[in-house]
Amino acid sequence: MNQFLKMVNDLEEAARVLPRWAKRKVEGPSGGGSGSAVLVNVTGLDLAREIHAVLVPWCEQVAEECGLDPLWPEVSSWAQTPSGAWVATGGNTGEVARWLRANAGFVIEQPWYADEMWPELLELRRKARALMGLWRSPRSMRDAVIEAAASGGSLEEMREVARARRAEA
Repeated sequence: MNQFLKMVNDLEEAARVLPRWAKRKVEGPSGGGSGSAVLVNVTGLDLAREIHAVLVPWCEQVAEECGLDPLWPEVSSWAQTPSGAWVATGGNTGEVARWLRANAGFVIEQPWYADEMWPELLELRRKARALMGLWRSPRSMRDAVIEAAASGGSLEEMREVARARRAEA
Protein backbone atom coordinates (compact mmCIF):
# COMPACT_ATOMS: atom_id res chain seq x y z
CA MET A 1 0.00 0.00 0.00
CA ASN A 2 2.88 2.37 0.74
CA GLN A 3 4.02 2.06 -2.87
CA PHE A 4 0.58 3.17 -4.12
CA LEU A 5 0.41 6.04 -1.63
CA LYS A 6 3.87 7.25 -2.70
CA MET A 7 2.80 7.10 -6.34
CA VAL A 8 -0.34 9.14 -5.69
CA ASN A 9 1.70 11.67 -3.69
CA ASP A 10 4.29 11.92 -6.48
CA LEU A 11 1.61 12.51 -9.11
CA GLU A 12 -0.18 15.06 -6.95
CA GLU A 13 3.06 16.97 -6.46
CA ALA A 14 3.90 16.77 -10.17
CA ALA A 15 0.47 18.10 -11.14
CA ARG A 16 0.98 20.98 -8.71
CA VAL A 17 4.47 22.02 -9.87
CA LEU A 18 4.50 21.15 -13.58
CA PRO A 19 2.49 24.17 -14.77
CA ARG A 20 5.01 26.43 -13.00
CA TRP A 21 8.10 24.39 -13.91
CA ALA A 22 10.98 26.23 -15.54
CA LYS A 23 9.42 27.64 -18.66
CA ARG A 24 11.10 27.56 -22.01
CA LYS A 25 11.29 30.74 -24.00
CA VAL A 26 9.07 30.53 -27.05
CA GLU A 27 9.73 32.98 -29.84
CA GLY A 28 6.90 34.39 -31.82
CA PRO A 29 4.04 36.85 -31.89
CA SER A 30 2.63 37.67 -28.48
CA GLY A 31 0.76 40.86 -29.13
CA GLY A 32 3.88 42.93 -28.53
CA GLY A 33 5.28 42.79 -32.03
CA SER A 34 6.86 40.13 -34.16
CA GLY A 35 10.12 40.06 -32.21
CA SER A 36 8.63 39.68 -28.74
CA ALA A 37 8.83 36.48 -26.72
CA VAL A 38 6.31 34.68 -24.49
CA LEU A 39 7.20 32.46 -21.59
CA VAL A 40 5.14 29.29 -21.90
CA ASN A 41 5.32 25.85 -20.38
CA VAL A 42 2.67 24.17 -22.44
CA THR A 43 4.20 20.72 -21.95
CA GLY A 44 4.10 21.03 -18.16
CA LEU A 45 0.54 22.35 -18.17
CA ASP A 46 -0.57 19.57 -20.54
CA LEU A 47 1.05 16.89 -18.40
CA ALA A 48 -0.54 18.27 -15.22
CA ARG A 49 -3.91 18.10 -16.97
CA GLU A 50 -3.16 14.58 -18.18
CA ILE A 51 -2.37 13.46 -14.62
CA HIS A 52 -5.70 14.86 -13.45
CA ALA A 53 -7.53 13.33 -16.40
CA VAL A 54 -6.09 9.88 -15.62
CA LEU A 55 -6.75 9.96 -11.88
CA VAL A 56 -10.40 11.06 -12.11
CA PRO A 57 -11.67 7.98 -14.03
CA TRP A 58 -9.84 5.72 -11.56
CA CYS A 59 -11.70 7.48 -8.74
CA GLU A 60 -14.96 6.97 -10.61
CA GLN A 61 -14.23 3.26 -11.07
CA VAL A 62 -13.34 2.82 -7.40
CA ALA A 63 -16.47 4.69 -6.30
CA GLU A 64 -18.66 2.53 -8.52
CA GLU A 65 -17.09 -0.78 -7.48
CA CYS A 66 -16.89 0.11 -3.80
CA GLY A 67 -20.34 1.68 -3.59
CA LEU A 68 -19.00 5.08 -2.52
CA ASP A 69 -20.15 8.53 -3.47
CA PRO A 70 -18.12 9.68 -6.47
CA LEU A 71 -15.93 12.75 -6.48
CA TRP A 72 -17.77 16.03 -6.65
CA PRO A 73 -17.99 17.18 -10.26
CA GLU A 74 -16.70 20.58 -9.12
CA VAL A 75 -13.16 19.24 -8.51
CA SER A 76 -12.66 18.99 -12.26
CA SER A 77 -13.19 20.99 -15.37
CA TRP A 78 -14.87 18.91 -18.02
CA ALA A 79 -14.96 18.73 -21.81
CA GLN A 80 -17.06 16.65 -24.12
CA THR A 81 -15.26 14.55 -26.72
CA PRO A 82 -16.56 14.23 -30.30
CA SER A 83 -17.97 10.81 -29.30
CA GLY A 84 -20.06 12.46 -26.58
CA ALA A 85 -18.04 11.21 -23.59
CA TRP A 86 -17.11 13.66 -20.84
CA VAL A 87 -13.47 13.82 -19.71
CA ALA A 88 -11.81 15.70 -16.88
CA THR A 89 -9.45 18.29 -18.33
CA GLY A 90 -8.01 19.71 -15.14
CA GLY A 91 -9.03 20.87 -11.71
CA ASN A 92 -8.24 20.16 -8.08
CA THR A 93 -5.81 17.26 -8.39
CA GLY A 94 -5.02 17.55 -4.68
CA GLU A 95 -8.62 16.68 -3.82
CA VAL A 96 -8.58 13.78 -6.31
CA ALA A 97 -5.35 12.45 -4.78
CA ARG A 98 -6.79 12.80 -1.27
CA TRP A 99 -9.81 10.74 -2.32
CA LEU A 100 -7.58 8.02 -3.82
CA ARG A 101 -5.39 7.90 -0.70
CA ALA A 102 -8.48 7.49 1.47
CA ASN A 103 -9.48 4.46 -0.61
CA ALA A 104 -6.00 2.98 -1.15
CA GLY A 105 -6.80 -0.25 0.72
CA PHE A 106 -9.62 -1.04 -1.67
CA VAL A 107 -7.63 0.00 -4.76
CA ILE A 108 -4.62 -2.25 -4.19
CA GLU A 109 -6.83 -5.30 -3.67
CA GLN A 110 -8.50 -5.02 -7.07
CA PRO A 111 -7.51 -7.35 -9.93
CA TRP A 112 -7.10 -4.40 -12.31
CA TYR A 113 -4.68 -2.56 -10.03
CA ALA A 114 -1.45 -4.36 -11.00
CA ASP A 115 -2.28 -4.90 -14.66
CA GLU A 116 -4.00 -1.65 -15.60
CA MET A 117 -3.79 1.12 -13.04
CA TRP A 118 -0.22 0.72 -11.80
CA PRO A 119 1.40 0.71 -15.29
CA GLU A 120 -0.63 3.78 -16.26
CA LEU A 121 0.44 5.63 -13.11
CA LEU A 122 4.06 4.56 -13.61
CA GLU A 123 4.04 5.98 -17.12
CA LEU A 124 2.63 9.29 -15.88
CA ARG A 125 5.28 9.52 -13.18
CA ARG A 126 7.98 8.66 -15.73
CA LYS A 127 6.76 11.48 -18.01
CA ALA A 128 6.67 13.95 -15.12
CA ARG A 129 10.15 13.03 -13.91
CA ALA A 130 11.52 13.20 -17.45
CA LEU A 131 10.07 16.68 -17.96
CA MET A 132 11.58 17.82 -14.67
CA GLY A 133 14.91 16.18 -15.44
CA LEU A 134 14.54 13.71 -12.56
CA TRP A 135 14.05 10.42 -14.40
CA ARG A 136 17.03 8.11 -14.55
CA SER A 137 16.49 4.48 -15.37
CA PRO A 138 17.98 2.50 -12.48
CA ARG A 139 21.16 0.75 -13.56
CA SER A 140 20.04 -2.51 -11.95
CA MET A 141 16.89 -2.54 -14.10
CA ARG A 142 18.87 -1.90 -17.29
CA ASP A 143 21.35 -4.59 -16.33
CA ALA A 144 18.57 -7.11 -15.64
CA VAL A 145 16.89 -6.42 -18.98
CA ILE A 146 20.20 -6.69 -20.85
CA GLU A 147 20.92 -9.97 -19.05
CA ALA A 148 17.47 -11.33 -19.99
CA ALA A 149 17.99 -10.30 -23.62
CA ALA A 150 21.49 -11.81 -23.76
CA SER A 151 20.20 -15.09 -22.38
CA GLY A 152 17.67 -15.33 -25.19
CA GLY A 153 14.71 -14.17 -23.14
CA SER A 154 11.56 -13.12 -24.92
CA LEU A 155 10.39 -9.53 -25.06
CA GLU A 156 7.63 -10.40 -22.59
CA GLU A 157 10.19 -11.84 -20.14
CA MET A 158 12.21 -8.62 -20.40
CA ARG A 159 9.08 -6.59 -19.73
CA GLU A 160 8.32 -8.72 -16.67
CA VAL A 161 11.85 -8.18 -15.36
CA ALA A 162 11.50 -4.43 -15.91
CA ARG A 163 8.08 -4.37 -14.17
CA ALA A 164 9.44 -6.29 -11.19
CA ARG A 165 12.42 -3.95 -10.86
CA ARG A 166 10.20 -0.85 -11.11
CA ALA A 167 7.94 -2.26 -8.43
CA GLU A 168 10.96 -2.64 -6.15
CA ALA A 169 12.00 0.99 -6.74
